[in-house]
Amino acid sequence: MKTVIKKSVIQTTAIGLILAGSLMFSPLASAAEKAGPQVQIPATSDAIWQSIDREIEQLNKVIQTGTLEEVHHHAFAIRDLAAALPARSSSLPADKLNQVKANNKFVATLAERLDATGDAKDKAGTESNFQKLKGVLKTMRANYLGA
Repeated sequence: MKTVIKKSVIQTTAIGLILAGSLMFSPLASAAEKAGPQVQIPATSDAIWQSIDREIEQLNKVIQTGTLEEVHHHAFAIRDLAAALPARSSSLPADKLNQVKANNKFVATLAERLDATGDAKDKAGTESNFQKLKGVLKTMRANYLGA
């Protein structure tokens, strides 16, 4: 009888571990699937801005065509490119560099919002967040004019 109980406990524990493992790795797989390809970070701030412009253009097309499930690819690429700017902006004065760093927080927040509204198929919300993102990027870019 003790052997049967031990065997049942071991089987139950094994099943529990398998289920726990599948639940634990499922969100990771989903996040990896959503992340898509990693964006290549150019070596200079000028090249980064060119890449951001291309991603903005692509994001605009995605929104206009209504393929909102693709919004996150471009929003996160823009976030990653913008996050790389401070490291490639050594010629900026300290005050402007600090402004770029501060604006990066807004870019990251707006990328998350774009992802959420895109996933929800909320075109109006996506367009609104896209306009806000373009405004923040315009403010960031102003720090590079004449630098």
